[in-house]
Amino acid sequence: MTDKQQSFKGEDENAGFASPRQDLIASAVLILLSLWIMIESWRLEIPGGLATAPGLLPFLTAASMCAMALGLAWLAWKRQRAGETEASAEDETVPGRAFLLMALVGVYILSLQLLSFEYSAVVAGFRFSYGSFEVLTIVALTAILTIFWQPRIGPCLAVSAIWVTALAAVFRYVFVLPLPGG
Repeated sequence: MTDKQQSFKGEDENAGFASPRQDLIASAVLILLSLWIMIESWRLEIPGGLATAPGLLPFLTAASMCAMALGLAWLAWKRQRAGETEASAEDETVPGRAFLLMALVGVYILSLQLLSFEYSAVVAGFRFSYGSFEVLTIVALTAILTIFWQPRIGPCLAVSAIWVTALAAVFRYVFVLPLPGG
């Protein structure tokens, strides 16, 4: 590789690999969470056939997450048996940015519970709505991207606004699902 070529190293190039112990803990949590979601989605009433089951997508998503977590556990177990990448006690601690992320997500969830508004406009006979879910999600995602992706707010705000608006529009107008806070 020449000096001008660069390869993708990860979201945080200095992070390195997690220790096998961390991967085993993460995979155990993900497996338990996915099994719980699969059980709860299976218990939902099915109004019609299997294709109309409201728990079908959560079940399939959780099953996929469970399969990936099992793969992570298998690789971590193999790495641990080979004695690879043991992290020091210092590496096992949660860094400050992770605590900041947890705080931001907590404030975001609390804000979704406390704030509820919706603005609408009719354009060419079509009613467009923009609610508290979109606004709060754009603000939270912009903050998270600014901390973990790049410090310039412009690109972070643009990415957040475009993706949140597009995904919210799909759920609101294609799937005809109400969004939180609307």
